[in-house]
Amino acid sequence: MAPPIATAKIALTYPIYASDFDPNSNGLLLVGGGGGESRSGVGNKITLIDTTRKQNISEVVDINLSRDEDSVMSLAITQSTDSSAIAFAGINSSTADQEAGKNEHLRSFELRYPPRRKPGSDSREKIGTEIKSDDRTTALGRVSLFTPSTAAKKEAYQRVLRLSPANTESTYRLGAIATSLEPDGEIVLFDAGQKEPTSQNVRHRIRLEKGQEAGDVDIIAIEREGYLVAYCTDYEVYITRVAASTQGEPILVCGTPHPDAFASSKARPKFRSLRFLQPNLLLLLRNKINRGGAELIVLELPSSRSLGTAILCKSLHKAIKAATALSVCQLPASVPSENVQNVIGVAGQDNSVTILTLDHPQQKPIPSLKFRTNAVLRDVHTNLITSLSFANFRSPAEPAAASPQYIKLASTSIEHTVVVHTLPLTPYPPPSRNRNPTRYVLTPPGRSEATQITFSVLVSAFMIALGAFLLQAFTEIRGGTPEYLGAKGWLSERVHGWIARPYMFDEAVQGIEVPRVVTQASEAARSEATDTVESAKKGVDSITVPGIDDLRVPGVEPNPDEGFRSVTAEVVGNVGDKLTQAKDAVQDAGEAAKTNVGQAIEDLSDNARTAQVRLGLRNLLSRRSASSAAGSVSLEDFPSDIIVQHDENSKSISADVRDASTVIGDAHKKWEDLEAHERETWKRRLVDAGEWAVEEGEAVLKGVFFQNIALAVGAAVGHGLG
Repeated sequence: MAPPIATAKIALTYPIYASDFDPNSNGLLLVGGGGGESRSGVGNKITLIDTTRKQNISEVVDINLSRDEDSVMSLAITQSTDSSAIAFAGINSSTADQEAGKNEHLRSFELRYPPRRKPGSDSREKIGTEIKSDDRTTALGRVSLFTPSTAAKKEAYQRVLRLSPANTESTYRLGAIATSLEPDGEIVLFDAGQKEPTSQNVRHRIRLEKGQEAGDVDIIAIEREGYLVAYCTDYEVYITRVAASTQGEPILVCGTPHPDAFASSKARPKFRSLRFLQPNLLLLLRNKINRGGAELIVLELPSSRSLGTAILCKSLHKAIKAATALSVCQLPASVPSENVQNVIGVAGQDNSVTILTLDHPQQKPIPSLKFRTNAVLRDVHTNLITSLSFANFRSPAEPAAASPQYIKLASTSIEHTVVVHTLPLTPYPPPSRNRNPTRYVLTPPGRSEATQITFSVLVSAFMIALGAFLLQAFTEIRGGTPEYLGAKGWLSERVHGWIARPYMFDEAVQGIEVPRVVTQASEAARSEATDTVESAKKGVDSITVPGIDDLRVPGVEPNPDEGFRSVTAEVVGNVGDKLTQAKDAVQDAGEAAKTNVGQAIEDLSDNARTAQVRLGLRNLLSRRSASSAAGSVSLEDFPSDIIVQHDENSKSISADVRDASTVIGDAHKKWEDLEAHERETWKRRLVDAGEWAVEEGEAVLKGVFFQNIALAVGAAVGHGLG
């Protein structure tokens, strides 16, 4: 079973709106938010969280921001080392500054990391306990990159902040920020490789149509061609290329068509977020109309100025009425010809997080793809989920020899909570003697204990029910129980006759069981007789023959002839008595043995006859036919006659087997001796009782004795008159 998904949770003191992992470490998470420009008592903060442990996360550094300015609405770490990191944040200036036309919305900070835990130190120690102070943080700069707002009411803020993927070979990263609540929406692309961005770092500006704003932006590097930027509005998706010295125009690649002019509702599905899977594949998250659910779309981008092609679409589970956040982590492959797996996280308005995977080749052509749901994490937070962030994953050089690998997924909520899930990975293909893994894939989580118990109980109940069903069917076919399932009709006549032949009764009839019972009785009788004979022998041996010396009389000279005759007569008399007793004992033992053996044979005959009665007419006919087919006897010479009777009260039919020498009299008549109307009556009875079918023919009933209907009716009438 796969290891379960480990979960760690921490509650902060402010609502959280943005999060980002250190691009070079999955053990450090940066989150930000706050109460905004108000006197509510909730401050604005940026917090660095230690996420190295699976079951417990802790605060490391707090950055206390001004309460006179807006809260942190977007956040990203642009550079990091083992000792520090540079972070960008979207924070609006105070209302007064905005009214004066000054809104320094893009801020940069330097965070100095605490010393890493030494090997062997207490793992329960919170490494940030003694360094939670602002002296670990330096505010580097603030700048306004958006075009000054011309709206009467200054409500615009920096909703989106995205950076191109971190590259270990270069510190240069392209950044993108986008406005919200601005009549004229704008996206600004800038050089994010600087610690303190200025207006000189702006690479390009994308002006949106009036009333539109960018819901999300994503950037991916293109080999030798710069970057590819994608952004979405409510109803359209655009891409643009950014090279070293040139900037392409936005190209519409996907759009939601307007509804029919006569449609009752003019609502259209809205794009919520997007992420690049690779330069020619774009993942879109779209919410359906009227909170009817959310769906993921894989869009294959065109090589020319044309619309893309939706090659895959998946609706999320019904509990999600609308999606609120999207994040993607790519698990790379070391071989270009191998597929790569993208791990996708989607947050829903029901406070759940759905984790899916999508495998696809790194090069064209793109075959048929399929989303696979890995897990649905329900009730992750108690209120709206505001952001999802995957940590970067870098595969070890030798997956087969590496320790277990994981990726981390962080989610934040306006309810002040941060939850980090640790998702286990598995080398693929599995390590073996002949091949080494080339990549990692997400491991499906194991079943919970309750699910496992429920599954085991259901499987056990099913197996018991199946066994009972088969046993009931088997006993019905063999005639051991009344018919409830009608199992006799499931089989052909030949198969039914083979299965329905009770082997234990056949052995009794064919004499297989008789010798065993008789032998047991004989052995008991022989043992009893042997004991009696031995007792008699001991009696004979105990006879003491007196010698001459024993017959001497003191002072008298004995006569040898006379003494010998008297002794001999006495000895012979004693021995004769003992032998007579032994003979009588042996005769008694023989009579007892004969009686026991006869009783055993009689009991066995009664049992066999009772067993034959339980067999029913159909089975008795089958046995008779089998004996005839074997050539042992003919139908006429069958050693026992089958007697069939009908109970007028219970309307049941019973079949009996009697010795052929038994005188039946006028109470029963053979089938061939019955009148035509009597045969019709008996055929109807046999069919109703399931003991005979018309297609079997009347030949099988030849030689069977049936109750004389005329005598039975007369007896019934006589009983009624009496």
